[in-house]
Amino acid sequence: MRGPVKPTRPEWRAFPGAEGGECGREGCRERERARERGRRKEMGLRWMEAALPLGIIAGMLCLMGNIQYQIHKTANGRPKHIGSDLWDVAMERRDKNLLDSLSAPPS
Repeated sequence: MRGPVKPTRPEWRAFPGAEGGECGREGCRERERARERGRRKEMGLRWMEAALPLGIIAGMLCLMGNIQYQIHKTANGRPKHIGSDLWDVAMERRDKNLLDSLSAPPS
């Protein structure tokens, strides 16, 4: 009597619960193929597991930025000037003083 049949390929290893322990039989090969197909289906949707949280985070960041923009615009009457340094602030103050002095009634 012969011993158990050895697998012809390394990927046909023993399937848990298979009788005899080695995958020399056609039934074991079929189970292994079915398991592999199931694994491929799972891999197809893995990107969705990461995309949903990333979408939520990106949406919240956009929402927070837009809320800050709207609050600043409502409070100051104009959008925030991005990248203002001391020179820009001094020039805005000077322009405001010039416009106030020109629009004031002559005394």
